[in-house]
Amino acid sequence: MNNTQPHILSVPLPQNAHRWAEEFASQQDNPQKGKQVYLNTLAVYAVHTYLKWLNVETALNQGDSWHRGLRAIFDVADLVLPGVGKLECRPVLPGEAAIVLPPSMTQGRIGYVGVQFSQQLDYVELLGFLPAREMTESPAILQIAQLQSFDPLFEIIHRRTLLINLHQWVTGIFQPDWQPPELVFANNFRSRNTMTRPSTNSMSRVKVINLKSQVLLLVELTPTDSEVFNIRLRVYPGNDSIRLPLDLQLIILDEAGNTSMEAQSRSADDWMQIEFSCQHEEKFSVKIVLGETSLIEEFVV
Repeated sequence: MNNTQPHILSVPLPQNAHRWAEEFASQQDNPQKGKQVYLNTLAVYAVHTYLKWLNVETALNQGDSWHRGLRAIFDVADLVLPGVGKLECRPVLPGEAAIVLPPSMTQGRIGYVGVQFSQQLDYVELLGFLPAREMTESPAILQIAQLQSFDPLFEIIHRRTLLINLHQWVTGIFQPDWQPPELVFANNFRSRNTMTRPSTNSMSRVKVINLKSQVLLLVELTPTDSEVFNIRLRVYPGNDSIRLPLDLQLIILDEAGNTSMEAQSRSADDWMQIEFSCQHEEKFSVKIVLGETSLIEEFVV
């Protein structure tokens, strides 16, 4: 292991980090599991601390590693970055040149951070980051030499905070401006009664779109048994209107910006809809046009 790499960063471990680690470790059935949980907790806390220094939003208590039942069953060291995804923060003990990732840790992660512990556990060194897409070995073995600088992580954070990450909806993470349909439509009787009832495994959210007239964009995401997700888009009138504005356009753009599907409202329409399917990590955009005014929402599945 080359500890002179320029991307290695030292992060102190304060007393409150150890208090969390001690509490979580004391809940385990045996000392070996307790040690695993202790180190995982400190690793997550250290990465959380580093990202907070850089004003990157984290949700420390939303990860599986902060869930009593899940950390007791699984080897989890995940940190949630709202609107971005989960970052796996793996402890590295002195002398280790590789980390064998538990199978459950290779799914749904944006990448991995190596966290090197000191003998006294008073600080850690963040050895670097590896994007999940570059993890090619099976079983998943992360070589310490594979770790890169944190620049790719910040690129992912920047890119994904500009996108609506639909895959996170599956895990219950939603952007603040995307609200439950029941809440948005609570005072709109007509729109509420033209809504289709979602299937049991679907996730739906609505955003208020202000063009010349206000409209409501509903996005419904339904996972399938494969890596394919079914997507339904509906546009409803806002501001207690009973009809959509005439000639309102709903356009679906592919990742290259080309039009793949479109719909246009007629004089008597009280909603319009487009349905399609996407693969995991596929990107698309939704463009809503009214006259000379338009708005684009960008999504990644």
